[in-house]
Order: sequence, then structure tokens, then C-alpha cells
Amino acid sequence: MNILKNKHLVLAMFVAPVLALIAYFATDHVVSEKPHAAQQGSSYKLAAKSNCRYQSGQCTLHNGDVEVNIRVERITGSLIELILHANMPLQNALVSFVVGNEETEPAVMQNSMSEENTWRARFEIVEPEKSTLRLALELSDTLFFAETPAVFIDYDTSFSRDNFSD
Repeated sequence: MNILKNKHLVLAMFVAPVLALIAYFATDHVVSEKPHAAQQGSSYKLAAKSNCRYQSGQCTLHNGDVEVNIRVERITGSLIELILHANMPLQNALVSFVVGNEETEPAVMQNSMSEENTWRARFEIVEPEKSTLRLALELSDTLFFAETPAVFIDYDTSFSRDNFSD
């Protein structure tokens, strides 16, 4: 008996994938969390994107419409300048580093008058790969916070930088 002559089986092979797609999207619609606006006075966690996990030279944090890009410029061997650029105007920004069990005193970042929504702070950091960055931002009386490894501080490439001269 030829299996393709059975009309019911042929019809089922076409209908089953369509029903599976409908069930997938219907389940997502019913079960997923509905987005809501940030409430004043509440606090929300910022999620770190993948560039925070390796030596990329920058780290991007986000939650809904709020996105913060952190870039680092090394001034000396252990002195760095942390440059934070937000896509929305911030009221305040605090940052600290944790190395092992020791946490540095949280530092208030200074708003850069030359660039809008840009904040800066200088830190002494010896071992960024063993450090954790803690960040707290105040935006429209709402607190956003993040904790991410500080591995991203040192920009590292697999090729020589000698080929890229000014």
C-alpha cells in the first residue's frame, strides 16, 4: 500500500506545521509578561549585552527604552576613565568596583557639559578581569541598577595594532 495515496495522511502533513506555529504564538501571547512603563520611585535592573563579557572596550546595558553604553579610556597603567553615555537624560549616576570581597566607595559620576547625556569618572583599577562593576542610575525619579564583570575594560584583539596607525 502506497502511503501517499492516503488523503488523510497527506492533509495531516500540511496541516500539522500550521497548527504547530499557531500553538507556538498563541502560547507566547498568553504566557508572556506584558511590558509596562517604569513607575516613579521603583527600581529596575539593567541587563548586560554580550559585549560586557569579553575584552571589547565597552559595555552596553539596557532595560526597555533605557540604554546605557559604557566605554573606558586607559590613562595610565592602573588609572582609567569610565565614560557613560545614556540615550535619555540622567539625573544622577553612581559607580563602584568590587574586587574579591572589597568594594570601593561609590563615586558620583560627573556630567560632561560638552556632550549631552555623557557622564565621566576616574578610577584606579589593577585587575579588571577579577573585578565587578556596580552601577546605579537615576532617571526621572526611577532607579536603574546593574552589576556586571569588568572584563570589558581592556580592549583586546587577536591581531597587531601596528597596522592601524593614524
